[in-house]
Amino acid sequence: MRKRNLLTSLTLAVSAGLAVCLFVPRVRDKVFTTCLWPWSLPWDTTENELALLKELCEPGDVLLESNLHAWQWIVLSLFGTGTAWVHAALVDGNRSLLTVHKKAIEADWSLYREWRSTRLALIRPPYKDESSREAAIHFARQRLGTPYDPSFQSHSGNCNGLVAEALKCAGIAVTSRKCWGRELYAPDCFLEIPAAQLVWTSDRDRRKTR
Repeated sequence: MRKRNLLTSLTLAVSAGLAVCLFVPRVRDKVFTTCLWPWSLPWDTTENELALLKELCEPGDVLLESNLHAWQWIVLSLFGTGTAWVHAALVDGNRSLLTVHKKAIEADWSLYREWRSTRLALIRPPYKDESSREAAIHFARQRLGTPYDPSFQSHSGNCNGLVAEALKCAGIAVTSRKCWGRELYAPDCFLEIPAAQLVWTSDRDRRKTR
């Protein structure tokens, strides 16, 4: 009984801490914009990797990211959704990235060098035809400028929600999960799409490029 009460208290304390980090703006901005591991790691994404991924990608592909330098995001994702992946982006027609970083933006691949990302995966959803691929990209582009929503009420206000809703607009089923009383799209939901192709991942393919 004592162990159960201790575990319950610990869970409540962690939940309260996460709530403060997410919903108190001054605390949130400090915690989630801080690089908690500023030193180089063997898994840091290289220019060669990004160049390869940009060459391999096709419009409508999804890029997943995780980052040990900002491991607070990994802790949040693991606690909330059970996955160490934290971020998603949709590849545009000109091979730029549509994602959310403070707001919905069109970004260059150098963003992952700026973040010092340590883990990437390129996923190819099973689009029915070219028009469905274009529908996904059009949906995401229409939401550029949408502010980041830390409450996760607006799917277009977070990276995973933006990409998932874009794919749903293209007729691709993406599964959400119940988390903190809301339906969220976990980053690994894109890996679970039936018939989706895992084109490249750090976990499997990194050794071939180094």
